[in-house]
Amino acid sequence: MTAFEEKRTRAVSIAEGGIVDYSNCSKVDGIEYCCAGLEGKYSGEINHDGKPHGNGSFVRDNSGSPMTYKGVWKDGERIGNGGYYKNGRLLGNVVWD
Repeated sequence: MTAFEEKRTRAVSIAEGGIVDYSNCSKVDGIEYCCAGLEGKYSGEINHDGKPHGNGSFVRDNSGSPMTYKGVWKDGERIGNGGYYKNGRLLGNVVWD
């Protein structure tokens, strides 16, 4: 994992599937990450295991046109409400179980 600047937050997010407590999360910016078999870069909060946990975004190259997912994560998985963006425009919302 690349070096990152550690920041602490004191917040709790209520999302579908339960409560995500990310009071002890650190923040990262643009680390390599694989989500559902797709390679990309994650920016946001991570847990003590280095997995996305809390609010964050995942950017993947979509045939030369980057697509971004922004939403809530729990232990490396997308949960609750999120959205897909391309060129800064919302493509659609999604609710994960």
